[in-house]
Amino acid sequence: MHESDAHSAAGVDATHSLLAIDAGQTGVRALVVRGESRQETAFAGLKTDRELFAQLADVINAVVADLNGPVTLAIGMTGLTVANSRPDQLLALVSSHIDRVYLAHDSITGYLGSMGVEQGTVTAVGTGVVTLAVGQTEWARVDGWGNLIGDSGSAYWIGRAGLESAMRAYDGRIPPTTLSDLLQANFTNPEEAYIELQTSDDRVARIAALAKDVIALADSDAAAQEIVDAAGRELAHSAVTAARRTELLDLPDPRFSWAGNVMKAPTLRNAFVQAITAVIPGADVREPQGEPIDGVALLPSVSETSPIADVIYRAHR
Repeated sequence: MHESDAHSAAGVDATHSLLAIDAGQTGVRALVVRGESRQETAFAGLKTDRELFAQLADVINAVVADLNGPVTLAIGMTGLTVANSRPDQLLALVSSHIDRVYLAHDSITGYLGSMGVEQGTVTAVGTGVVTLAVGQTEWARVDGWGNLIGDSGSAYWIGRAGLESAMRAYDGRIPPTTLSDLLQANFTNPEEAYIELQTSDDRVARIAALAKDVIALADSDAAAQEIVDAAGRELAHSAVTAARRTELLDLPDPRFSWAGNVMKAPTLRNAFVQAITAVIPGADVREPQGEPIDGVALLPSVSETSPIADVIYRAHR
């Protein structure tokens, strides 16, 4: 997405600042747009076992402290449930400079960043993973159910699979591979790795961070390649399922895309694309238009007639 597109779509004018927050478990990105100016800041990721709005308010207030005049706040966040889809509660925690809040699950903002306002299916892959499809009249979400019962094909899923393979090799259940080096490089005593992870507050992020190493090893390690291929199939299965639920598969060339830094790895991206086109030969699998943060900035501009309008939550002072 071109910067000018993000600016005009968000409705930012010379008197209003737009603060867009892309809040995930791995990190939080804050983008301030005012006129033609764009300034981005990075913060630590959200802890999903703690109250999310309190963590967000700390980030928001830190950024707004340096701004003058009214601010429109747009947020795409992980772990957003129906119960905490209350932008009015967040508005009460943040600076009085903020006069409007738009709040959506990061599947919505990931979709907008990649596909814009067109119909299609977007799979957003980070620490977790969620797929969103938007048809003419319906939308569907697939997965995004967290590391304990979902997030198939995510960075956490890949990292955990890499560690599991390394532990199997350590036991002698399978032949050793270079994934064994991944285990040795990250844990002083492999036999105590599970204890170290279970007692770590950031165990999900630590495991997810290993995905990049597993993916990098796929070119030379058959076990790592098998994990990456399996992740691609899982991601594609979710994407095709979401497209089917919204009748997008009735189109001759249904559109698919992706979001998230994990999918910037060609090995995983190619596995995903190949798995989709194996099922839907006519699929139009395209590069993302922009980043998830660009999708957050588009929240204020989503039409009230859009199928996803009802899951963009709004509040104002």
